[in-house]
Amino acid sequence: MIDKDKIKSYFVGGSIRGDAAQIYIYQFLGLGFGLISSIVIARTLGPTDKGIVDLFNLLNSFILEFGLLGFGSGLLYYLAKKGTHLKQIHGTGLVFSIIVGILTGLVGWLGLPLWRKIFPGLSNWIILLAFSLSPLVYYRLIWSNIMTGINQAVASFKASLYFGIVNVPFIVLLWLSGRLNVQNVIALTALFTVLNAVVFFGMLYKREPELSFDLSLTKGSLNYGLIIYLGVIANVLHFKIDQVMINYWLGTRAVGLYAVSVRWAEMLFLLDSAILSAAFYRVSSASNEESYALTKRLFKAQLLISGGSGVVLALLAYPLVLILYGSAYHDAALPLILLIPGIIAWSVAKILSNMLVYNRGMASTAVKIAIFGSILNILLNLLFIRILGIGIVGSALASSISYSIVALLTGFRVREVSVLRPS
Repeated sequence: MIDKDKIKSYFVGGSIRGDAAQIYIYQFLGLGFGLISSIVIARTLGPTDKGIVDLFNLLNSFILEFGLLGFGSGLLYYLAKKGTHLKQIHGTGLVFSIIVGILTGLVGWLGLPLWRKIFPGLSNWIILLAFSLSPLVYYRLIWSNIMTGINQAVASFKASLYFGIVNVPFIVLLWLSGRLNVQNVIALTALFTVLNAVVFFGMLYKREPELSFDLSLTKGSLNYGLIIYLGVIANVLHFKIDQVMINYWLGTRAVGLYAVSVRWAEMLFLLDSAILSAAFYRVSSASNEESYALTKRLFKAQLLISGGSGVVLALLAYPLVLILYGSAYHDAALPLILLIPGIIAWSVAKILSNMLVYNRGMASTAVKIAIFGSILNILLNLLFIRILGIGIVGSALASSISYSIVALLTGFRVREVSVLRPS
């Protein structure tokens, strides 16, 4: 029997609604400060050099998602669903991130010729720097998962906001001194990666100063995480492979333009990440019936929020790009508009997928859908970019179509496995 009052209580202040409201505030403040930095960088560097910075960030993203082997997701499952003690979770995550990070760094150094072919346009030192930061970026993701798993998502977003605020004066100072170039932007990013890891470690250590490494937890997290990992890799490819293909066929200028489209479209994810983070603990730890009922309410709320915001963003796309970035980025507006429907669909799909993976333990189902979506996206990008030759507009269209199909498949599966009768 579902406790409807309990489900409703999740949406009142001090619970999901209260936490989500705080996360929204921190996110949008962080968004504002982040936009200041990104706009200054974009207008100063221009599309071509900005594309190099975007590729560096893209490489960091690939390293993070590919190298961690789903371990962070496995830890999150054991923390939120199994109730494993924080000292074991944090200690094990810390050791794992260091060891695997060092191995990843070696892979980067030894495989440098290969990475140069995959990421043409990036200098050797940029590629090597990205791989050298591996232990720190791994820990950053594990830290974020732990904070979510102990129902401290609000504190994690607050901390991220502070770093976003501090970053702005450094960017402005570089700009005023005439030193805002590719090298210094990337070096500043690396510096903040180091500072992030140190401060975030201190936050968790203050909460639980005792750390312990658990080999059985490592194995268990890897076993469950590897299932999720396949889906994560598929999703990373789904979201990022288009930029790799654009860079390979069209060059860094096209990447710089398309990255503006992606950045603004994916801002809609700020709207779902607040709800996802605030609701994760309840969705993952509740009974099957309560988890499904709560997920339905979250789905409806998120569809309304993302849909309305997406319409507004589409209407403002052209003036937004021209005013903020200048005429050099005019061609980023149409891809932005085309990406919005797919981003909205993906946004609600994440709400549904969370229940499957972390409450029902059905990671394999989410993985199969993710792999299908990724393959479809690659094929559509090949068709639209290479065969039909419609450039970044085609890439945006390909992504929107594949995102929407993934959302539909996820929705059908959630409906099938529900223990509730349709309301």
